[in-house]
Amino acid sequence: MSPRIIHLPLLGRDRRHYVRELRAAEQAHRELPSRVEEAYRAAHRLACHEWSVRQFIGGPAEPSPRIADAIAGGCELLEVRCRRCSHESLIDLTEVVWPRESPYIRSPRCCDAKPARTSGESRNRI
Repeated sequence: MSPRIIHLPLLGRDRRHYVRELRAAEQAHRELPSRVEEAYRAAHRLACHEWSVRQFIGGPAEPSPRIADAIAGGCELLEVRCRRCSHESLIDLTEVVWPRESPYIRSPRCCDAKPARTSGESRNRI
């Protein structure tokens, strides 16, 4: 025969203590998804801010945060500047075409800016 487990009944203070602990654990379990979502947003917001600072000081553009991560972090606008004419414009990331998993957006060219030279073109034209 297998041993029989006999649970002793909990008396007043012990029972109240375990009920309090159980309620506290259930409350923490209910609050956990919202806290995780908050931490998720803060992490993506910090990643976007870090990339912005890196661009400001002239660091490398890669790795850049994904578009979906930027939107999840609350950074819904991207400011782009044309390297030729210094024209600035804002891009709304929520309107960007799918897939949002792409790591970066190529900056749009201005209408006044000349197209970039390819490596096959010669510099001296007569």
